[in-house]
Amino acid sequence: MLFTGWSQITAPNITEGERIEFDDIHRKRMEKDLLELQTLIDVHFEQRKKEEQELIGLKERIERRCAEKAEQQRVRAEKPRDRQTRIIEERQRKEDEEAKTRAEDEAMKKKVLSNIGAQFGGFLAKVEQRRGKRQTARQIKKKTLADRRKPLAIESLREDDLR
Repeated sequence: MLFTGWSQITAPNITEGERIEFDDIHRKRMEKDLLELQTLIDVHFEQRKKEEQELIGLKERIERRCAEKAEQQRVRAEKPRDRQTRIIEERQRKEDEEAKTRAEDEAMKKKVLSNIGAQFGGFLAKVEQRRGKRQTARQIKKKTLADRRKPLAIESLREDDLR
C-alpha cells in the first residue's frame, strides 16, 4: 500500500510571536555554537603551539646528541693516533739512548786502543833497542813513523768531535 499522505501535509501556521521566539532560540543556538567553535579553535591552537615547542625542543636535543656523538667519535679516533705517537716517540727515545751508549762504547774502545797503540809503540822501540841488530830500511821507516805519531788525546773531546 502506498503512502499518499505527503500531499495532504501542510506547513503549520506559525504566529508572529512564535516566529520571534523561534528566531531568538535559533540565534542563541548559533551564538552558543559559535562560542563553542571559537573555544575549540583556541584549544586547538594552544595545543598546536605546545606541540611545536615540544618539536623544537626535540630537534634541539637531537642536534645536541649528534654533536656529543661526533665529539665522542673524534675523541675515540684521536686515542689510537695519540697511542701511535707515544709509541713512535718511545721507540725514537730508545734508539737515541742506544745510539748514545754505542757512541760512548766506541769512544771508550778508541781510547783504550789508542792507549794500547801508544804503549805498544813504546814496547816495540824497547824491543828494538834490546836487539841491537842492524835495522833494515823498512824497520827504520816504521820506527820514525812511530816516533812521530803521538797518541790522540780524546779524553777531553766531546762526542761530536769524536765523530
